[in-house]
This record gives sequence, C-alpha cells and structure tokens, in this order.
Amino acid sequence: MAKRSTKLTNKNKRGSRRAASERARSPSNGGSGGGGAKGPSVLGKWVKRFALAGLVLGLLGVLFLSFAVGFAAREIPSFYQLKTTQNAQTILVRARDGSEIVELGPSFGEWLDYNEIPETMTNAMVAVEDKRFYDHYGIDPIRLTGAMLEGIMGTRARVGGTSTITQQLARNIFLNTNRTFDRKAREAVLAMALEWKFSKQQILELYLNKVYFGGGAYGIDSASRKFFSHPAKELSVAEASIIAGLVKAPSRYAPTADVQAAVDRARVVLRLMREQGYITPDQASVDVGAVKLKQQAGQNSVR
Repeated sequence: MAKRSTKLTNKNKRGSRRAASERARSPSNGGSGGGGAKGPSVLGKWVKRFALAGLVLGLLGVLFLSFAVGFAAREIPSFYQLKTTQNAQTILVRARDGSEIVELGPSFGEWLDYNEIPETMTNAMVAVEDKRFYDHYGIDPIRLTGAMLEGIMGTRARVGGTSTITQQLARNIFLNTNRTFDRKAREAVLAMALEWKFSKQQILELYLNKVYFGGGAYGIDSASRKFFSHPAKELSVAEASIIAGLVKAPSRYAPTADVQAAVDRARVVLRLMREQGYITPDQASVDVGAVKLKQQAGQNSVR
C-alpha cells in the first residue's frame, strides 16, 4: 500500500512539472513570448484609434465643405444676372465729326450664347487652361496634388497654376487676384458652387464672355474685334489659338504688346490641341505668324 502511494505521489509530481513546463512555454504566460504578443496588440489599438479619428475628421470636413458649397450656391446670382453684369464702364472719346479717337477703359463685345461660340474656340481654351474640365467638379484633384507636391519639394515659388476654368471664373466674378491660401480656399468653394448651380456649357459661356484677354478686351468677341477686326463667330483655328493663349498673361502675350510672344504662345496652344485630339496634325501646323492682325491706332492703357 505504501509503495502504491509513493508511485502516485511521484506521478503527480511529474504531472505538475509537465504542466508547469507547458505553462511556461504558453504565450499567454508573462514570459518573453507574452511580451512579444502584447506589443502588436497595443500598436493595433493605437492604429485603430488614429484611423477612427481620421475617419471622423474626414466626415466632419466633408459635411463642412458640403454646407459651405451649398450656402455659396444659394448666394450666387442667377445665370441671367451674371450675364447682364459687367465689371466696369467703357468711355469712348470722339472727335467733332464723330470719328473715334480712343476708347478708354474695358471694352465688351457682343455676348455670344454657348451655341454661337465656335467649337474651335472652346476646344482651344479647354486644351490650354483645363484639360480635365469636363471630368471635375470645380477643382482638379490631380492638378492640385501635383502642385502641392511641387510646393513641398520647393520647385514652386508661390501658389499658382492650379486653377481650373471654373476657379478662374469664380475669381474674375467674385474675388481678387491676391495669391494667398485664403483666397484660393474661397475660390475653390465658389468654383464647386458654380459647378453645382450651372452646367458645363453655362460655365464656358460665362467664362468666354467675361475673361480678360489684354488690351482692355473682355470676352472673346471683344478680343476678336480688337485683334482681328471681325466678330468672334468667324474665328479660325489659328486666331482661336492666339486668343486662348492670352489668358495666362494678357499683358505679356497680347498682340498689342508683343506680336512674337502672342504667336509663340499660340503655337503651344495648337500643340496641346493636337495632343488632346481636338485638331489634326495638319491643322496644328498652320502658320500662326501669317494671321492678319488689326492695325492699332493707339494702345489702350487698360491691361
């Protein structure tokens, strides 16, 4: 009986030692294995917290932006009101016999409805100023991201070159030309509000009739009459490329300021139109330098 009791005691001891050894090897025990499992668990909790915080902030940002855009869209005048509002008055000085001496201040041509604007003119403007115009909702995320990366890498000296056609329209109608982040933010909100309220065709109609082209000319009809002596409805591909190229820097590229600069810029526009499929290679090879420009009696002081 004593022998059997001794055997049972020894067996229990061996079982206890085996159980203790298994518990020591188990990752749930506080050994080195347990410490390794705790690290990822804590890190995972922090990752989840940051992800949740980012999601909440993102949702709040979207809600705030939606509210801002909706409020701006409500405050924007109607399409008819924007059509009939001009930025300034033109003063025409005449001689006693009624002949024109000089035109002071901005000049506005005939307002052209969208279906009256030559297709080559709209294509030229979209090609050079906003090639993704028909795909975005007021701001171009691809263009904006590229500009931000350039800014971070130090390859851009100032904010600029990111504005879509809609943003340019918002700036021309409602804002100033100060290059600040505050103005760019308001410009972006107004651009999205314009896209919310108006169609792409309406935006292009407003833009092409209101944007400044240099030499005191506002709108493509005024620019066409000033530079080519005929209405914008008669614009050729070469003439449209010259006008589209002026928007970037009207005082630098206007034919009244520098004919060669205007021609060189127009060649850039023709190349972009060809690359984007708006014109054929033959049309892109047109001699822009051969375009007949209007002889200017006097330089308009407004630029």
